[in-house]
Amino acid sequence: MEAVVYDDPIWEYCIATKIQPYVQVVKKWWEQYEKMDVRGTGVFNFEIEGVEDKDIPPGLMVRITSTAVRSPIKNIQAFPFVPTAYLQIAGVPGGVNRMIERVCKKGLVIDSIKLVEKHNLPSTYQKGQFIAMVPESIYEGSQKLGKYVYMTLQELCAMAKGSLPQSVQCKCYQYIK
Repeated sequence: MEAVVYDDPIWEYCIATKIQPYVQVVKKWWEQYEKMDVRGTGVFNFEIEGVEDKDIPPGLMVRITSTAVRSPIKNIQAFPFVPTAYLQIAGVPGGVNRMIERVCKKGLVIDSIKLVEKHNLPSTYQKGQFIAMVPESIYEGSQKLGKYVYMTLQELCAMAKGSLPQSVQCKCYQYIK
């Protein structure tokens, strides 16, 4: 006989109330996603046009990877996230990190934004636990996003003159199925 685990719904409520201010700002970020000016890969401070820094909740950051394959979240090349320490949740039997992992793994969605928990990733924010926020339609693959392809200055200049260098074609082969 398999044991049934009963989680206390108070933990879902606790995470939802703590992350709600983040979700509201993140929704605006996703609305402006196509206009985003990507200048590199890595972890960056969260910035959004039309929202002042003081209105951005503490700890909110953006992760951008060179390809969707290298992303901590499958097929999502850029996403906002918050390290869970910024949520200031304490007093959880069994540990806060385990509780957040369990609740998010069950599938926590707030205002059509899916919360995805990740931890111990060497490429993101000191290997700590974080919650990424991705619209359900994008996470489930029903809405396709563009791809970021690194171009050298020479490649960009050649394309501006109407020539497509072989190196650019090679970079794009990976997206042909």
